[in-house]
Parts: sequence; structure tokens; C-alpha cells
Amino acid sequence: MRTVLLAFDGSDSSKRALQYVIDFAREYNATLELHLINVQHEPMVYGEYMTGDIIEQVGNSIRAEASKILEWPAAQLAAAGITYQTHTALGNIPEQIGLAAKKLGCDTVVMGTRGLGSFTGMLMGSVATRVIHEVPVPVLLVK
Repeated sequence: MRTVLLAFDGSDSSKRALQYVIDFAREYNATLELHLINVQHEPMVYGEYMTGDIIEQVGNSIRAEASKILEWPAAQLAAAGITYQTHTALGNIPEQIGLAAKKLGCDTVVMGTRGLGSFTGMLMGSVATRVIHEVPVPVLLVK
């Protein structure tokens, strides 16, 4: 595990995944190239009254929110002395995580699981399960 993509959505499980990476780096004195990503769904456009400017403004607002979500984990990584880069993306979450892992040359993806339970997970599908199928590298899931 050298080049790591840490998918962070602000949930408790993603906070535990962040702590896992920090603890791993400390315990094994590992030098990691860490990429921190937050993926947001693209805005849904309904109706005929949305101009290109409005759609762009909404997209910029969503990207700003994604960047804001990454402020806390970035501060935790800096305090732990781990260098990192932050990334945001819009679109299908598992697909965007897979594309980022490929583009950034990551050898591992680390992310939390929300633990929806088997019934809810069966109905909604699990983002983590879809990431496992999208990404060609090992995925470490933290509960």
C-alpha cells in the first residue's frame, strides 16, 4: 500500500477509514502518496428553464461543498504529518472513484462502509460493493 485513494464522505465510517490510514502510516512508518477524494452526485436537471449558466453555478456550488467536506480530513492528515492531495468529482460515485484510482495510479482504495444492513443494502445496493467491481486494485473497507 503505497499510493492510496481515500474516499471520504463525512460519515462516521469514512472518519474511521481516515483514522485507519493514519494509524497504518504511524505503525508501519509508511510513506504514503495519499489522495483524498469526495464525490458528489451531479445535479439533476428537470424542466426547460435551466440555462447553461445556472447548471454551471449549481455544479460549482456542489464542488465547493465537496471541497468543504475534505477540510476536516485534510487537517487530520496534516496534523499526522501525512502528505496528501485533495480531489473532488461529480457523477456516479463508484464510477468516479474507479476513474480517480486509475488516473492517479493508486494501488489501494480505502473507504468506509455505512452498514445499511443486508435488506436495505439489497434494495439500495452498496456503494462499497459497486466500488469493488469498478476498481481494478484492492479495496480496503473499514466498518
